[in-house]
Amino acid sequence: MTNQDDLEPIAETETEFEAQTKAVVLRSEGIECAVVHNAPSWTGQMSLSPTGRGAFVLVKRQDADQARKILQERIDDSVDLDWDEVDVGEREDTLPLHPINGMPLPAKIAAALIALTLLAGLIVAVLAMIR
Repeated sequence: MTNQDDLEPIAETETEFEAQTKAVVLRSEGIECAVVHNAPSWTGQMSLSPTGRGAFVLVKRQDADQARKILQERIDDSVDLDWDEVDVGEREDTLPLHPINGMPLPAKIAAALIALTLLAGLIVAVLAMIR
């Protein structure tokens, strides 16, 4: 890109995915851009503070107005999409959309063993506190 002082943020997004999507749109229109993540908070990657979220899309200052216009046009075009008229095709598989029998037997056995182990641990802890 260019000198940092010549860059202007044109979009602040909640997620990096959204910022990268906007960057792809701008690049397809011939506008050079960069995505910069907000710095993580002092807690690391846990994002307990709002300083660790989102990203910015940066463009050259002279391209900022054109970039905003392009993004707004794409947003305006996407809002008019009527999903009832979109042909999404037919399913290629014959699998049921929802499981028929719920949880498989090995998973039920494992869940029961874990529950019994936790219950036994709780009983031992209570008995240790009583003594």
